[in-house]
Order: sequence, then C-alpha cells, then structure tokens
Amino acid sequence: PDVYRNACGALRNLSYGRQNDENKRAIKNAGGIPLLMNLLKKPSDAEVKELVTGVLWNLSSCEDLKKSIIDDGLSMVVNLIIIPHSGWDPTSSGETCWSTIFRNTSGVLRNVSSAGEYARKKLRECEGLVDSLLYVVRSAIEKSNISNKSVENCVCILRNLSYRCQEVEDPNYDKHPLPTQSRVGPPPKGENLGCFGASKKKKEAQMVQQKETASTSRSTSRSEPIKGMELLWQPEVVQSYLSLLQTCSNPETLEAAAGALQNLAACYWQPSIEIRAAVRKEKGLPILVELLRMEVDRVVCAVATALRNLAIDQRNKELIGKYAMRDLVQKLPSGNPQHDQGTSDDTIAAVLATLNEVIKKNAEFSRSLLESGGVERLMNITRQRQKYTPRVLKFAGQVLFTMWQHQELREVYKKHGWKEQDFVTKTVAARNAGPHSPNNANNTLNRPMASQGGTRYEDRTIQRPVNSETTRSPGACNNFPPNEEIPMADMSYPEGGTHAPPPGGVRIYPPAPVKPGEPLYAQVNREKKKNRGPGNQIEGSVAPGPGDMWGYEEQGAPNSTPAPATKGLVVDGHGHMAAPAPPGGDSWV
Repeated sequence: PDVYRNACGALRNLSYGRQNDENKRAIKNAGGIPLLMNLLKKPSDAEVKELVTGVLWNLSSCEDLKKSIIDDGLSMVVNLIIIPHSGWDPTSSGETCWSTIFRNTSGVLRNVSSAGEYARKKLRECEGLVDSLLYVVRSAIEKSNISNKSVENCVCILRNLSYRCQEVEDPNYDKHPLPTQSRVGPPPKGENLGCFGASKKKKEAQMVQQKETASTSRSTSRSEPIKGMELLWQPEVVQSYLSLLQTCSNPETLEAAAGALQNLAACYWQPSIEIRAAVRKEKGLPILVELLRMEVDRVVCAVATALRNLAIDQRNKELIGKYAMRDLVQKLPSGNPQHDQGTSDDTIAAVLATLNEVIKKNAEFSRSLLESGGVERLMNITRQRQKYTPRVLKFAGQVLFTMWQHQELREVYKKHGWKEQDFVTKTVAARNAGPHSPNNANNTLNRPMASQGGTRYEDRTIQRPVNSETTRSPGACNNFPPNEEIPMADMSYPEGGTHAPPPGGVRIYPPAPVKPGEPLYAQVNREKKKNRGPGNQIEGSVAPGPGDMWGYEEQGAPNSTPAPATKGLVVDGHGHMAAPAPPGGDSWV
C-alpha cells in the first residue's frame, strides 16, 4: 500500500493543472489508465483509491484523454464506485456518495461526459449509471444536502447526457424541418400544419406519424419498469430539477439543473412535449422566472434559455407572456451601466429569443412588451452596434420587426412616439425577405437552444466574460469557448489554503494536515435579488387574473425541503397575499 500511495501521489503531482497536459498524455501513453483502473479492483485502503481517482480526475481534464478513459475504464468506475457508493443497488453496503472517492469519480464522469456524441452514447448505455446518478440527487434532496460537490457533479453529468437526447432515436433529428405542432395532442381540424408550403405538407404529416408510432411503441413496452437512459427524459425527473432550483445555493448546480430542463425541452419528440407540459404542471414556470432575478449570470442564461424552449408549448407560452414579461424585459440592457453590468451577450440573446417566441403570434403580448418599456431597451441594443455581438444585434432587430408585424398595433406604437423605421431597418427587412428569413421556422432564432457544460478544473464559479466576442455555435448558450476548456490563466485559487483541492486539479501529494469535512464551495445568496422596489417596477405588467394566478412557494433557507405545491402563498399584483389559485394543471402557482 505504501508503494501504491507514493506512486499515485507522484502521478497526481505530475498531472496537476492544465500546464501539465503533456505529462497527462505521457501517463496515458505509458499505459497508465488501465493500470490505474486495475488498482481500483485491488482490496486497497480508501486513501489509495482517493489518490487513484484523483489522478483520473486530473487526466480527465485533458481533452485528448477523454475517449481513452471512457474506453479503458468507464464500466469499471461505474461498477466499482458509482453504483455501490450511490446506494442505489440494494445489495451494496449502503450510501457513501459523500465520500471523496465518489466525488472524484463523479468528477471524472462529469469531464468526459462533455466529449461529444460518442461519450454521451457510451455513458447513456452504461448499465446502472443514470439510475445511480438520479438516486444520489433524489437522496440528497430528501436529506436537504444538495449544495455539495457530489450532487453538483451528478447534475452536471445528467445535464450533459440530456443534451440532444433525441439523437438516441434519430441522430439527425435537428437537420429536419421544424415540426410546427407545439401542443400536446393533435391540432384542430383544418389547421394548417406548416409554413413550408403545400409541397412539404406530406413530409410534415409523415414526420408526425413517425413520432406517433415511436410514442406508441414506447408506451406499449411499459410492462417493465423504466430504467437506464430512458430515465433521463421521463416527466418524473422534472420534480427533482425543480426542487434543486427552488432550494439549492450552489450556482453550478443551479445552472446544471436549469440546463437539464433546457436540454430536455429542446427536442421535438414526444418525451420533450411531455417534459414541457410537466414543468407547467409541477408549477415550475414561476420558479424559473424568479431565478431571472439572480445576479449570477450563468444561472440566468440557463434559465432564460429553458424558458425559451418551454415556450414551444402553447400553454407555457401564454403563461410566460402573461406573467413573465416584466422579468424578461428587466434582463435587457437599459443603458444604465450599473444595471447592465454582469449580463453577458449569451443571456441577452436567450432573453431576446424567449421574447420573440412569446410575441410572434400574439398581439396582446407585443403590446405588453411595449408597455413594459421593451422597445426602449431593444432600441438601446440596436443603437450600440459596437457593444454587442452580431447575434444579439440580429435577435434584437428581429424582435422589433416581429412587433411591427402586428398591424393592429401600429397606431399604438405611433402614439408612443415610435415610427416604422424604428422597428424595420433596411437590413432586417432584407433579411426577412430572403429564403433564410428569421421568420422561417428553421432559422436559428426559431429553433430551440441546447447546451452542455465543459471541462472543469476547479470548484469555484468561474467568472463568465461579459459581452464576449467568442464565436459560438448558432443557438448555443454555452459558458465555454468552442474547445470547452477554461484557460488556466483565467483561474485564481483561493489563498490561505482553506479550500479543499479543486476537482480536476488535485493538489500536491502528500497534503498538509487539514481538518476533514466538506470543502467550501461557491454559493449564491438566493435572497439577494436586484432591487424590485416601487421605484424599479415596470409599468404595464399584467396583474394576475382569477383562477390563473401568479405566486411563489414560500422560500425556506438554502438546503431546506421545498414546501408542498398545494401550500404555497399566492401574491396578487400589489404584493398582497391572496387565496391560493384553484387546483389545475395550468395555474401559475
């Protein structure tokens, strides 16, 4: 054991940090990954396993080694550590998912899960992995122990495995023309299925029929319990993610939970239709909208994009347009540097995409956007072309153009002092007249947005660049450059040695004596919202109507168990408590 400890300690030192990527490759080229995996099978003590998993976590932060780790050791780490430590398997010795060994191993899987379609396929198909991860998350929620690193890693893995989930049925699903049906159930008789012209109606009908057939085949095989990868997109997972969003104080976990909902709602198959409806029925929309008020930009970005994807559902769209307009407009830059500071272009683009989805076929919501001060903020963006990315400028111009398409509101706009030139510039008009018009359903703005997390080298929240000019894939709301890695120069480790070693960068061995216990992680103050006092309210927001009310669950302290949805306090438009809304799947409670 001493030899193992010292050898693994040396490897951990050699593989620490991104500046040692060459050492990581050398370890791999020397056959180190299979040897480390074999060491996990030996009846060695816990310290050796901690060191082995620490080395593997260091290696997993190197993009070149992710496939090798998957090929040489995925099933081994899942069967030897993840499943038995999670407590999911009733034959295991019990739940030890809060151990350093589990934390390190889940960190390895978190890093490799971002390595493209191959990695997602292998991890999804790994027997017992998804079951164990979800078991850990649900167990943590029950025990009110949700802000630790193990839960964070598990939720991040689940988010990445939910990315492009429809690819398990059709790898090219997003290459097809967008299906136009956004509601659960068939469209009314006589309703035009598409905006693609008569020549594509037949193709659209065939696509809908294929989906119905696939859905039927799934439902007829439900005699056996659902397990494995199919658990990822079951409506039941929504409740777990919403519980995290309601009570967790770890920004990484909040972002990952919102990102998981974002990804699950981003596809076109039946499971995504059911997920979008489940979020509404579980009263998740007000939970998400409340998080728009947080000051952690990466969380706001994931939440805004989730709302955009959820708005594909017609009923969700109506509720978001009716109750969330004020909060969405508040996230747009106002021209006040103090207000606008910290909001990234990714977040602004996500909010703009949500607004466009909500108003494009609803004049009432377009009027609400006007009365909420949205036009002033949109104009503020389009007039500062040097400040925002082309994507943000394009989206802002398109929202203005969409507003102008509601002909019944043009006189209203003019009464507010706006003219046609404010809504329709020559550039936007030309763009909308072409074959790649943003009004085309296959345009980037009209497609759902999905994202995945990248490699992590440390356990603190990394500051996101504001108004970054980094090139991103269309529709992506990602926090990382295209290679999904964080430059080492962007990181600063806390001084004083009070923090535990950062995941993916396990510090020098042997460590100095430290008091055992859970490391300190970045947290957010869930109560610290931007000032919502009377002087900061936006006029024109829609007051809740009877039977369809806006309310929030009473918020407890971080890590507390969320109150049952039936006992929430309902607040009227003036901040007074009102009677709870009647029960029903579509009330905003």
